[in-house]
Amino acid sequence: DRFATVGHVMSTELFTVGPDADLDSVFDGLAKQHLGLAPVVADGQLQGVLTRKGILRSAIYSPALDAQGRLRIGTAIGINGDVAAKAKAMLESGADVLVVDTAHGHQDKMIDALSVVKATRDAHEAATGVRVPVAAGNVVTPDGARDLATAGADIIKVGVGPGAMCTTRMMTGVGRPQFSAVLECAAAATELGAHVWADGGVKYPRDVALALA
Repeated sequence: DRFATVGHVMSTELFTVGPDADLDSVFDGLAKQHLGLAPVVADGQLQGVLTRKGILRSAIYSPALDAQGRLRIGTAIGINGDVAAKAKAMLESGADVLVVDTAHGHQDKMIDALSVVKATRDAHEAATGVRVPVAAGNVVTPDGARDLATAGADIIKVGVGPGAMCTTRMMTGVGRPQFSAVLECAAAATELGAHVWADGGVKYPRDVALALA
């Protein structure tokens, strides 16, 4: 009820594990106690959280790591504010991919921001010898893909639709069938040596059929 405090309803017998815990044993322990997660604790400090789904995924997928064994990180820059300063800070922090991201990427503000990010990336590459890819989007037409590739995008984010990371079509009723968008934008991007990411638009099996309609 609305008068109850967290202390009255939360469990006081926590199932915690250490950083070196065996994942199979942790999964079995969580399943036995019908728990969804286990805090990872070391020296009285919270180090992370293990979930049953996460443990299952770790048995199927391998993390994307760099040469130093660190997780590869992509960072979103956006098109507002001090784009150059944000891009420079992310590059200096070791970002592996810069993403210039907005729901509708075929606009003048995107082109301007992308040009600034590319110039910042090129300066960083000249100083360090490390080339960081730049992704930009989202677009749904060949012209949009060409304009972003010409402005400096190595990767074009394609698709405006109801997906895990994009709800624009659901919220506004606008978008583009994902299948044809990816097909046409990929062809245009390939002409200019760029790649595409299919971003959002396919979350449920029905979305594949709708994309073909």
